[in-house]
Amino acid sequence: MSPTNDATTGGDAGARRRRVLAAHAELFNEALTEEADRLPKLANVVEVLAMASDAEALEPLAPVGGHVEGAVRLERVRRRIALWFDSNDHAALAEAARDRQVDILIVVQGFPLQMSVDADWASELALLDGRDLTLLLEGRWTLGQAVRFKHSEQAAHGRFISLRVAPPADLPDQSEPQFSPEDGEILRSNVDDMPPAHDEDDARGIDDPKIWDIGTGRPGDPEPASATIRSNIESHEQTFAEAEAVEQAEHRRLRLIRTGLMLAALLAVLIAVVVVRGRQDAEAASLDQAANVAVRAAHLEFEAYKTLDATGLRSVYDESLAQAIEAQVQQLRARGVYLESEVRIQVVDARLDGEMAGVLVREQGNLATRRSSDGQTIQRGPISQDVGFFLTRNADNRWRVVQRAPVG
Repeated sequence: MSPTNDATTGGDAGARRRRVLAAHAELFNEALTEEADRLPKLANVVEVLAMASDAEALEPLAPVGGHVEGAVRLERVRRRIALWFDSNDHAALAEAARDRQVDILIVVQGFPLQMSVDADWASELALLDGRDLTLLLEGRWTLGQAVRFKHSEQAAHGRFISLRVAPPADLPDQSEPQFSPEDGEILRSNVDDMPPAHDEDDARGIDDPKIWDIGTGRPGDPEPASATIRSNIESHEQTFAEAEAVEQAEHRRLRLIRTGLMLAALLAVLIAVVVVRGRQDAEAASLDQAANVAVRAAHLEFEAYKTLDATGLRSVYDESLAQAIEAQVQQLRARGVYLESEVRIQVVDARLDGEMAGVLVREQGNLATRRSSDGQTIQRGPISQDVGFFLTRNADNRWRVVQRAPVG
């Protein structure tokens, strides 16, 4: 019998599980945007995702050197988990993981889009990235479902495959038991008591981190290959497609031109008045926060067009802009379609002026329109545009997006 995921069922247990996942989604966002205590926070997030899948803890998930490692019994199979925030050489990292008998390898900042997966280990090592963790934290998947899907799709396609919005109907059954019960330290569940984020607890380390003889971390030079999830400022998802109807396209084009000119003028003013060399640490931190809010906003907008669910928009968008996006989602729903795309994001510029910020990004890739009923592709084409975000900081010290439009 498959384990029940309380995150998607009714009753007090299901409601409690959803609250825990939502709280750890916030913790995950903190780990993405802040370097302080990043690894302990990520260890805590993965621990909760395992417990939400009714996993049994065998070795504590804890920071070990520059990564997180531990082991659980998931769907009656012992799984060793290793998590890295980023890597310079994903192929070497995967090979080292195999040598260390890791079963689930997580690189939060993502894998190259075309990273090949050898048939020898396609069904042994499941590769997950930060977007996959987001779907798990939203309760759309359990960790066990994600591992089974990854094994199946990696073997079928021979490359890294991202999770879909929801598990497919033909998802393979859970794995048969391969290991007998073993003695091991039972991990304290943080479903009832989440440990503080600064709890490094080095005593819980299980291996010498020097055994991982590969280069990891954030490279100093620009990333040479397209990745599934980019750095904090560069890692935001693509946005709405060009209109299909000629009349709607013309109306949207004129509106975006007006907004784009206004945003371009604002960015020009910000660039002229901000003295980059004189920035203090607090100003740099504020700019990073604004850029990450813009990234989150674009991600939410893309998810709204893909899932046709716009409930989370008001967490980062101004009310009027959120209503405009909701209207576009309603149009897609009425037409019985949704959008799906693969877009590379590059930050062109980011500027701060007091309580205002401007972020300019370049989006390039492919966009597809699919039918909601059967997922059939209706239209596919390339997308290439510069998109600007204008943000203001409220009295509660939170950034909100008040304008977003193509520039030029």
